[in-house]
Amino acid sequence: MKKPLIITALFLTSLFVVEAGETRVEDFSGGVVPKGWTGVKGEWKVADGSLSGKELEADHHGAVFMIPDAHTDSTFSCRFQVNGAKGFGLSYNHEKGHLFRVRISPTEVVLALDKDKKDPASKPIHFGEAAVDFKAGEWYDLTCTVKGNTVEVVCAGEKLSGTNEKLTKGKTGYRFTVAGESVLVDDIAFSSSE
Repeated sequence: MKKPLIITALFLTSLFVVEAGETRVEDFSGGVVPKGWTGVKGEWKVADGSLSGKELEADHHGAVFMIPDAHTDSTFSCRFQVNGAKGFGLSYNHEKGHLFRVRISPTEVVLALDKDKKDPASKPIHFGEAAVDFKAGEWYDLTCTVKGNTVEVVCAGEKLSGTNEKLTKGKTGYRFTVAGESVLVDDIAFSSSE
């Protein structure tokens, strides 16, 4: 259950920073998915003031939700619950494909640079992992900051980071992925350099 004081503070903060053009904040208190944000696979809906996502067997693919935000450097944060999902992720793409991702399972968080599917010699790069016992029904914080050739992630208090020149590529936005069912996401905030 959300605390009214925190929600009010987030709402007032979002009004200020959105007008300044620096940060976008979404707490789903309006009961709808913001314009331009799209569920492309799986089932996504706003329920009880949070975004809910789950994989659909008929898709033969994990659930995917896209938040467009063309940028190079950025900071993205949210709260999430893993309620029965086998996996949850935050991924970043560049114009020609996958770039990197934060993968969350019931027992760990992993940060990795994706393989370039168009380059047969490319291999994924594992930046790091941390053991976390994610419990159903509990909220956890996730923050991902990309600056230049470095990415830093803080998830459930665990810190992971990586450095690679590919991280300097322009990014198309943010994607949530869900394997199985289900995940709740709330209090999304992001700011970018462009």
